[in-house]
Amino acid sequence: GEGDWDGKPMAQLVREVMEQCDTIGEAVEHMRNTPRTCEYYYVISDAKSGRAVGIKATPEIFETVWSGESHPQLPHPIDDTVILAAGDRYEELVRRVREGSGAFDADSARDLMTRPVCMTSNIQSVLFAPGSLDFWVANADSDNVASHTRYTKFNLADLLADAPVVAGGGG
Repeated sequence: GEGDWDGKPMAQLVREVMEQCDTIGEAVEHMRNTPRTCEYYYVISDAKSGRAVGIKATPEIFETVWSGESHPQLPHPIDDTVILAAGDRYEELVRRVREGSGAFDADSARDLMTRPVCMTSNIQSVLFAPGSLDFWVANADSDNVASHTRYTKFNLADLLADAPVVAGGGG
């Protein structure tokens, strides 16, 4: 959705959370207290605490739903899980998560995001494993939504270790 352009863009807000916050609580408070632009939905997880939170954020609204909690729009909570989707896509995602509960690996977790759970406008899908810092990225192509294309694996720690140092501070 369109928003209030006086806030921080989503990409900058996410970067600040990753650079400045040490706990999931700090991350939530940073996002809550920072002026935001458009409507976005986030899932933040913390490997140290094992906690996760879903966030609905607009310039005016900031709502959270923690692992295992229900919300009027998310009526089927699952322990240790945050599920964000809407309508029939939500119902299908809940079904898939319950069906595979306790047995997910990277491949089966990525499969959670395939049609009809993802929308026809799905231009990028990312799965992040907080414990290992591994993540997989897929981008839509001219024929397929992102979750139906090839995923490429990266490791955040490796990428940051290899980052060039920029003169004048920063990396």
